[in-house]
Amino acid sequence: MFPWMKRGIVISSALLTLGMFVPVDFVREAHADEPQRALDENNDNPLIYKVDQDNYDLFHEVLPAKTDHYIHRNITSADVLQQYFVRQAYEQSLNKFGTAISQRISKPFEEEILPRLTTGLIDTAKTFSEEDWKHVKLSVQPAAGLGEKIVHLYNDESGADYFRFHVRRDQPPKQGYFFNFHYHTYLDQYERHHELGTIYWGKDMPPQWNGEDRV
Repeated sequence: MFPWMKRGIVISSALLTLGMFVPVDFVREAHADEPQRALDENNDNPLIYKVDQDNYDLFHEVLPAKTDHYIHRNITSADVLQQYFVRQAYEQSLNKFGTAISQRISKPFEEEILPRLTTGLIDTAKTFSEEDWKHVKLSVQPAAGLGEKIVHLYNDESGADYFRFHVRRDQPPKQGYFFNFHYHTYLDQYERHHELGTIYWGKDMPPQWNGEDRV
């Protein structure tokens, strides 16, 4: 698993709902190796600034009352949000797999699929405009049963998808069962299957997604 995934990411409830702010402590940790990025390259103004907490009805409900410095959620905080998206895609994948499947494929998934997913997601996200970043959200419910959907990145204002991360069950003749991971992106109007890799399950039929009935 990537080192940054083991940092014990601390994200407030505001970020968990992909609200407008990211806690500064998390931003500083995520950019610890690149301190120069704390300044805007164009105008040397700090990216971190105070907000008027009285303007936000749920401010004290979702954020620590004594925390009064935040980074605005826009293109300048893209790296932090991209890391959050990848982390959530990983966690929702395990949720979709269920215990039985996770026990058998979690290691190759982390080592082979996740790095390629990260590249694909970042390649898509780096095309977002300032306005896109204000409305981007992540779906929260993977498809169960035999459905392919793991997670979608979408615009909460227009409802349009940006990125779709899926897994398909394949059964080539006399070869057993495989899980094919791929994604679709708005950059090519979802016409291509961007292959991320295939993980072999075995000769026996795997359980349905989000099921724990078989080992």
